[in-house]
Amino acid sequence: MLENLELGLFAASTVLYVIAWVWHLRGWKMKSAAQNRIAIRILWVGWILHLAMVGLRWYRAEHVPMLSAFEFVTFFSLLVVGCFLLFAFKERNQMLGVFLLPVGVLLMLYAAFMPMDVEPELPIFSSLLLKVHILTTLLGYAAWAVTFAASVSFLYLEHKKDAKPGLFDQMAYRAAFFAFAFLTLGIITGALWGDRVF
Repeated sequence: MLENLELGLFAASTVLYVIAWVWHLRGWKMKSAAQNRIAIRILWVGWILHLAMVGLRWYRAEHVPMLSAFEFVTFFSLLVVGCFLLFAFKERNQMLGVFLLPVGVLLMLYAAFMPMDVEPELPIFSSLLLKVHILTTLLGYAAWAVTFAASVSFLYLEHKKDAKPGLFDQMAYRAAFFAFAFLTLGIITGALWGDRVF
């Protein structure tokens, strides 16, 4: 029963991510802030369902749900969309969703083709430092995805010359700093964990 619920949450969040992306495209084409606000609301609902799916997976697996390939990819997708929501809220810029949401959607579609079986935690993953290392590294990669989307947005605006790209400069710098900080923390925890193993 819990497995079916998890599968349903996974499917629902993926569908809502696709709908939110289409709505972002619509808002971008219509240049409508109202359409973008609807897209963000849809995305929040999808993200909350995705978070519930990850929480249910954690409960079922009895370990942090980022150790198997399916868990890793879905958790990374959760962080990518979460970083987008954080930056979209902070920067009041919705155009970023047009370029970033396909990353989260493609990750979810990629995860759909992976085995979803719950695997027991291997002894090597019992270290808290390794879990912190994986989490901070994934957060860093998610922030780099935001930087990528901001850069693509900047290049688009430069080509169109119909808006000031300064906002995207600031967003890319903030996301790059965020990514650098988490990746550095991930490298440090990886080095500390490596010393414990070897």
